[in-house]
Amino acid sequence: MVGFVDSSKRSFEVYGTLQRVMRCTALATFLVLLLLMPAVSSQTSGRDAPNCLERDIDQLLNSISVDSGVCVKVDLGTLQPGDVYDVSVSIINDEIDLLFFDQNQILTYDAGQSYRSQFNQIISTESALGGYSFHWKIPSSLNPKTWYMVLDNLAHDGDNGQGDQGGSTSQVGVTFSKIEESYWTPYHDVIAVDANDFTTLLSGDALKLDAGTTVVVTAWALEGEADVYLQTRAMHDLYASGGVGQLFIQDLDLQSVIDSDSDSWTVPQELDGEELLVVVDNTDSPVGGGVGDSNIRISVRVELAPVIAPIINALNNGTTTIGQTLSLDANDSPNKIGQISALSWDFDDSIDVDQDGIFTNDNEAQGFEVQALWTTIGTKVVTLTTT
Repeated sequence: MVGFVDSSKRSFEVYGTLQRVMRCTALATFLVLLLLMPAVSSQTSGRDAPNCLERDIDQLLNSISVDSGVCVKVDLGTLQPGDVYDVSVSIINDEIDLLFFDQNQILTYDAGQSYRSQFNQIISTESALGGYSFHWKIPSSLNPKTWYMVLDNLAHDGDNGQGDQGGSTSQVGVTFSKIEESYWTPYHDVIAVDANDFTTLLSGDALKLDAGTTVVVTAWALEGEADVYLQTRAMHDLYASGGVGQLFIQDLDLQSVIDSDSDSWTVPQELDGEELLVVVDNTDSPVGGGVGDSNIRISVRVELAPVIAPIINALNNGTTTIGQTLSLDANDSPNKIGQISALSWDFDDSIDVDQDGIFTNDNEAQGFEVQALWTTIGTKVVTLTTT
């Protein structure tokens, strides 16, 4: 009995010890939960998703109201890199953040996380109010991406307290349309230039042009006051070094652009094939333009109307005998920007080879260098057509 009682007692003591341990463990766990719960709650509230209303761009036919505390995510579609879009946004009544993201960048915004390094910095505007118009070239990428425009009228958990924080209802109107380029257009996009700086848009072989080529430069201001200049290489080097003298081609200079401006110029013979440069200037030099004391954003389009004037060269002064080939070429034709994509030769305007009723379009040879042969004597009129 003693042993049994002793054994029972030990069992009880062990059981009691386990109970006490379990109670202590439960109490410790409970205390830890009390300490951790506020911290977890705080982290979660800092990452609340904004739950934006979603719209397609086609649904914004006129305008949309964006209440305070609301964001609208507008699907712009899957856009082809290199295409250019005319974007116009008007905002009245209250400020919003006008933000543009691609399909990957938007994920951070959607998750309620810090997104300030994710949106497109050039075309986005925080605390936007009024009108905003620009020409936007879709950035290069391996594959087309879906792009979004966010109309943000709230205090987003990831905006770091910057930009619009809501307030009252905003009325927003949007137009978004693809631009069909009608000329040779080596540059068409919106850019940003910091105060007291400049950006070169085109240089090198991009603007080595044939004499007679017409250059048209058009600019639309988005923010600030900018200058756009066309320069020779010598002018540009003097300008970049802070020198004084002839710093731009005076027949094509857009100074103090605060709305829109355009100018044109034709390449003279003395600049045939010479390097030309297009520069957006945000400095206080040259005199007469903007003062360069604040950042600017501006859309610029450079269009070219190249010379299309084929030139035929022939060996032996264009003389040959029956049955002997004569070498002809068009190598001296103006073609510095590759404006000639195809050449078609008709060797005799007295014969309609293809019997279409037109005697000068028989397409008897193609290319810059060809061999012609005739079987009858006489003067032959050769017609060269370029496309």
